[in-house]
Amino acid sequence: MFIKLKRIFRFAWQSFSRNKGLSLQVVFIMAIAIFTLTSLFIFKDLSNFLIAKAEKKVDISVYFKKDIEEDEIFVVREGLSNFSKEIENIDYVSKEKAKEIFLERHKDDPLYLEALEQVEENPFLSSLNIKAKSPALYAQISSFLTKGPFQALVEKVSYYQSEKVISKLFALTSNIKTAGLFFSFFLIILVILMTFNTVKLTIFAFRDEISTMRLVGASSWFIRGPFVIQGFLYGILSILIVDILFLLSFAFLNSDLQTWLFDFNLLEYFQANFLNLFLLQILFAFLLGGISSFLAVRKYLKI
Repeated sequence: MFIKLKRIFRFAWQSFSRNKGLSLQVVFIMAIAIFTLTSLFIFKDLSNFLIAKAEKKVDISVYFKKDIEEDEIFVVREGLSNFSKEIENIDYVSKEKAKEIFLERHKDDPLYLEALEQVEENPFLSSLNIKAKSPALYAQISSFLTKGPFQALVEKVSYYQSEKVISKLFALTSNIKTAGLFFSFFLIILVILMTFNTVKLTIFAFRDEISTMRLVGASSWFIRGPFVIQGFLYGILSILIVDILFLLSFAFLNSDLQTWLFDFNLLEYFQANFLNLFLLQILFAFLLGGISSFLAVRKYLKI
């Protein structure tokens, strides 16, 4: 049994190496398909991380009308504390404090400073900065402020701008995932067709050897096996190429990518999830290579 398996693998390697040009084309296209699958796998968790990061940075700034006294603002703060126990903290920023923050932020920008000097009175509004334990509560808090008992005191609530940013980020990541899935589907069809045609040509190239096998009484699975194994070889080589490229890219570019991705460590993520990712790649590649090879063998190899 072991000798037969060894011969099957040797014959598969011979058929793979005899058609190097076609084999490399199939490996290249399959590598692109596996690269896309791997990118979607990583992007899924990366997008969730970025959205979670954005949500953590979101808070509500409630700006009050100019004539509102501090005592009334403190009443609103007390009302918010009683409204939800999930509010993490509420910071009061007076008009004067808001002006100080603005001056500190734009101390090196004379244009802003000159514009502020031309305004006779303090143009800033008193505000409450609200941080909730869960981003899901912000819409409820905003509604309470704009439609509840304190709506006459409120000038505006800044949450809606932040909500739009998160919605756009979520929509962008969803669109990228959808586009990736369609592209993957296209590559899957292309890989199956190319592998199918490569195995077909291999069968024609080895027709004399196949005839000899039939004459000496070789079993059907012994004759078909090398062509199916050939499809698996395409997948294994493609996976090795893709994983090496990802590993080298993350190793050299990780520090720069972390800066752009809010400290998301791609190298650590890749290493921590490598086993699950590798099993997914193996399943994907074997299904592509195996199915297309099996279909070609079934159609062109009459036993």
